[in-house]
Amino acid sequence: MNLLRAILGVLPDKERHPPRKPRDERREGADIPARSSVDVPPPPPSGKRPPLIIELIDDDEPAGRGTAGVENEDGGEPQSTSLNDDTDMEIMSVATAAALAAAAYAKAATVHGAGGLPGWSSPEAAEAARVLLQRTFASRASGATTSSGSEYSDFTREILAKCLSEAAPSIAHCLAQEPEQRWAGESSARDKRAPGPPTPELPVDISATLQPASVETSVIAAVRLHWLLSTAGYPWVGRVGSGKDGGVGGVVSRVVPCILRAMDHNSPAVRREGCAALVALVAAVTRTEMRWHGAALLDAAANTLGGSGTEVFGAAAAAHVRATIAVSSDDPHEPKLANALAVMIDAANSRSHEPLVAAAWVIEAPALISAAKLSTAPHLNRLFPPLLSWLHARDDDTALGAASCLELICTMTWPRVPAHAAELWSDIARAYSEADVRGDDAFVFKFRAALTRVADVVQLAAGENFEAAWRRDGDPVPPALEPLVAHLEGLPGRVASTEWSRPSN
Repeated sequence: MNLLRAILGVLPDKERHPPRKPRDERREGADIPARSSVDVPPPPPSGKRPPLIIELIDDDEPAGRGTAGVENEDGGEPQSTSLNDDTDMEIMSVATAAALAAAAYAKAATVHGAGGLPGWSSPEAAEAARVLLQRTFASRASGATTSSGSEYSDFTREILAKCLSEAAPSIAHCLAQEPEQRWAGESSARDKRAPGPPTPELPVDISATLQPASVETSVIAAVRLHWLLSTAGYPWVGRVGSGKDGGVGGVVSRVVPCILRAMDHNSPAVRREGCAALVALVAAVTRTEMRWHGAALLDAAANTLGGSGTEVFGAAAAAHVRATIAVSSDDPHEPKLANALAVMIDAANSRSHEPLVAAAWVIEAPALISAAKLSTAPHLNRLFPPLLSWLHARDDDTALGAASCLELICTMTWPRVPAHAAELWSDIARAYSEADVRGDDAFVFKFRAALTRVADVVQLAAGENFEAAWRRDGDPVPPALEPLVAHLEGLPGRVASTEWSRPSN
């Protein structure tokens, strides 16, 4: 890192910074100096319209023979149509290579040895990578920081977004994996998924010389992708490379295929980083910039969530919920919201016994429930059982998150709450009474306050149905439950009128 920083320090900005348009999208004749020392003058204009050439390829003809070249109209040398003409172009700028190297070490200290792999970074290497970026892109030389409090200036983040666009073919190559072997004619679940944008590819003559992708290279590529997306952030990921600055879609269209490959990878470590990269992409772009790729991203997120293990579920749930909210409209009856909510409820019911799944669910689900609003009501029979069981979880954060989810659901679906009043009271009372065994006095007070708010909402929504459950005429009130019962007795009575009368003037 230090040696690379010294090399980049003597290069002018024009030679180290990436171009405003990705190099693999440039047309022939762009302002890129050729490496050949002999300047070939362009052919003089002939004044005639060039002929339309239609090439028919015979299946029995050897591969490559039909595309070897096309003769000129005047019988001159054949013009090569292969990618060898593009090898004179610079595939990657020096700044992009430095950004990829720094991205591999800057975040690797937090994922050291991810997926059982040997660690490739250290705190010292991560610090050297950050210093490399700060000095190479002058992130702190001007002392300017973004409004979001990032340690990198807007200029640095814009350059990193350009580097990400230029590095997309390299990242996609590292994330590629061998197709699964199956019988002839056998369809795969991946064949039925929504199509995504085309994957940026390296030139054939370059990719053929590279080593095949492995789990190790895929993990490093996913870490790089996640770090570059989260560091560049909003608005540079959506702004750079779009409009006049580059091709259609810009950075987003070039990054989405890389994210899809990472989320579809066989390694849990790569899938986890791919889900984190999707969360970073959602935070870095607007709804308009995401909508063209919404179907492919939601399909990949749902499949990753359904087949994820405990080590990936948290990242998969975050990616699934946030991507759904990002591409959906504000209508609570949006089908995308309903499908996402059904997937989350299936996970809660089938994996409620897994502590890591419960902890991640109570963190990510409230945002989806808030977006669905009253559309959550048809699912109460499947939502309440796992949430009520999580009130008694050993993990304090899971129990507190379950109480918060119950309060939100009862608030959003209050017309349906009276039918579940007795079921809710039994678990609320038990959790309130057993809160003392958790030990921490501060948490006990916080947890009981959350349970009291849940009881307030249920009392307001259910009225007599809930009151009949907690009064229990003739039954003695446990000492630990007396504060909650006294609080409920002090609430004003709920008046429900079923007849309409004209208000008096």
